[in-house]
Amino acid sequence: MNKKSLKFLIGGVLIVAVIVGIFVSVSSENMTYYYTPTEILTHPEKYADKRIRVMGLVEHDSIQWFSKETKLIFKISDEEDQILNVEYHGARPDMFREGQGVVVEGKLQGNSHLAATVLLVKHSEEYKAAEHSESKDSYIKTMDL
Repeated sequence: MNKKSLKFLIGGVLIVAVIVGIFVSVSSENMTYYYTPTEILTHPEKYADKRIRVMGLVEHDSIQWFSKETKLIFKISDEEDQILNVEYHGARPDMFREGQGVVVEGKLQGNSHLAATVLLVKHSEEYKAAEHSESKDSYIKTMDL
């Protein structure tokens, strides 16, 4: 191998290494993991002062809505029945209700309280048209008027 081809080979390897390095650093910065209340409550010290995302179900009889302050307080749980307290300031999502799956993002304060800045409501992936009590033909006739 002569000097010229060796330089091209080393230059090519360096360029590929830089591209791979940039890709790895960018993708790791943008990754956000979802945790469960059990993971958070088992080792709360690991998550102190870190921005985290937690996924769970809204507990029954836990929702408190303060409209003047636009403050929503509720509890979420997972399959292991660990309960995490959440406080969210902002507009209450229309689909938010007890038993609903949610993803909250914020910082853990204390051992079991999450101050959320983002609240995402999970919804069903099933979309259906509304059922009509009338027959299809009579419905179409009323639409033609």
